[in-house]
Amino acid sequence: MKTPAKKTLISMLLSILFCLTAYADDSLLVKIKKIPDLPPVAAQDLLYQLTISYIITPTDTDHITTDKQLLLTALSQSQISAKKAFAYEIEALAAKKLRKLEEAKKYILLALKETGEGKPQLARLLGILAFIETDLENYMGAMESYLMVGKIFQKNRDTARLIFNYGNIADLYIKNNLYDEAIHALNQATELSLKQGKNFVPNIIYQNKAITYFYLQNPDSLEFYTQKVLRGEKRYFYNVIVEHRLKYMELFLKKDPAVIEAIKLVLNNFRDEDPVFTTIHLARAYLLFNKTNEAKKLVFGLLSSPNLKDPGYTRSMLYDLLGDAFQIEKNFELSSRYYEKGMNQSLLNAENMMRTGSILTFLKYDEIKNKYVLAQENLKVRKNYFILLTILAAMVIIALFLLYRSARMKRKYNELKYDKLNKEISFMNSHEVRRYLSNIQGIIMVIQMSEDKKTTYAELEEALFDSATHLDNSIKSIVTKLHDHSQTSYQHSN
Repeated sequence: MKTPAKKTLISMLLSILFCLTAYADDSLLVKIKKIPDLPPVAAQDLLYQLTISYIITPTDTDHITTDKQLLLTALSQSQISAKKAFAYEIEALAAKKLRKLEEAKKYILLALKETGEGKPQLARLLGILAFIETDLENYMGAMESYLMVGKIFQKNRDTARLIFNYGNIADLYIKNNLYDEAIHALNQATELSLKQGKNFVPNIIYQNKAITYFYLQNPDSLEFYTQKVLRGEKRYFYNVIVEHRLKYMELFLKKDPAVIEAIKLVLNNFRDEDPVFTTIHLARAYLLFNKTNEAKKLVFGLLSSPNLKDPGYTRSMLYDLLGDAFQIEKNFELSSRYYEKGMNQSLLNAENMMRTGSILTFLKYDEIKNKYVLAQENLKVRKNYFILLTILAAMVIIALFLLYRSARMKRKYNELKYDKLNKEISFMNSHEVRRYLSNIQGIIMVIQMSEDKKTTYAELEEALFDSATHLDNSIKSIVTKLHDHSQTSYQHSN
């Protein structure tokens, strides 16, 4: 009796599922039937709205491919003039939704190639390219797209979209740990909003400010902008996720144990658009309360993901977290090993970015290098400690006193030398690297905004080469100092 009942139940469930699927497809089929009879502009607007509803917005990706084909068929039967560009855009959005990022980039570049300068969809396509480049961790490419989008909005005097473009630029700075630059971009967005005379700032700007101050570990500013978010307009369903995220960030800075469950609340919600970074926040929360096993389990799970870029900034961050976990466990050998992996990932990623003109990730390389050197020092001190314990049994009290005094002097010397090196590198990073980087970025922006790019480039070529040469020399100088310090520390420890 049980088997027939079970089969009947399964058949009913499959029938219901089939009906729901058919209903969803029928719904799209009904909506696209009118597209061939609409004038071009109306057809294009409707088709793009359907693309948003059936490709961009859905959380379930099972029907993306089918719905994409239906939309492409409707496009081919429409009176829309730029069919090829629109088709490439739909293909790109579908590939991005399915996390096929390289394929998405290929299609959006084809769409841009088909779209002439001055076309209304140009800014939209560049924005999509920026989102794809961000997911690919090609942050310089994304920044270039956002700058071109901003130029278009400025030319069209489209202040509302320009404000959101500043928000996207700030998000890019946050992902690169350039928090001061992010605050500057968000302040520009705020000023533009207030100049419109409506005394209204979009909630997304306050959200990004709150998140930036979380990373800056400024609890007062985080709380201030969180309250602005909570008092703002609640038009979209993701506000619940945002409110929970800002709540756990406040708990994190307060070192409240409730932060772990608060982060899980966000992570378990299917509407979380950034589960990887939410998981990283959960791992950091575990480390905050010395729950290293839980943190390592999460990090190893992320590292095993086939979608994680290699080399990439996120992978470097995960190795750094593992180094922190083993450091807490006083396993200095594994800690040093994972710091080294993070350093190598950062260097490889920076080199890849440099091939396309990106320098943003290279600014953080010296920070990871210092952590690795520090871990190596901890490992060597640990080994010396065990050697000292072995010698203690055979030494007299006076010899022990002299050895202890010698070890303290050596440690003090290393600390003073490390502090001096840290100050030198920090000064070079703050005054030289950033100065030459700003020069390069300024020159690129002038070229991009120039009407005659070839002439402008020819005029600024020497200045660009000079700044790049100085920047390269500064980075080499930092690497040399780190290498010399590592070699000297190794010789002293031996």
